[in-house]
Amino acid sequence: MKPTDADPAAFWDYSLRIYANPGVADACISLQDRHGCDVNVLLLCLWLAETRRLVLQVSDFEAILRSAAAPNERLVQPVREVRRWFKLWSEDAIAAEPHASAYKALKEAELHGERMVQSQLIAGMNLAALGSAPTAEAAARASFDNYRKTFPETDGAASELDGLVAKVWH
Repeated sequence: MKPTDADPAAFWDYSLRIYANPGVADACISLQDRHGCDVNVLLLCLWLAETRRLVLQVSDFEAILRSAAAPNERLVQPVREVRRWFKLWSEDAIAAEPHASAYKALKEAELHGERMVQSQLIAGMNLAALGSAPTAEAAARASFDNYRKTFPETDGAASELDGLVAKVWH
């Protein structure tokens, strides 16, 4: 892979692997629900840090968030809202048919949308133009600090982002 190439399949595979680590999914969902973080952006920061020690700047976040806005807003978020509503609405019956298959279909649709968003996040990204850090952990922390600067409200986000880094590297 050339330094300017970002492989969507490698990013997706990494995301599935890291998201399955103990505590990572809960930390990402908390950051999403409490602070408006995009889980795919969090995973992108971790992937770029771990695989290449690359650091995203505020301007990088602004560009990648714009590039993924349409699929996020028109596909992923609406499907997520329906899936979450459905889970609450049918929580007692979710293991029984037809609820189980409907919930599974909603979850799969959301995951397909997430994969599309990930492809959009890295489409056209010039990795050679990104900054770097001496370690993967330092790169993740620097990217998260820059990502936090794009939030309207950051109270508590810094410690939760630190907690996510700790779950990945400790």
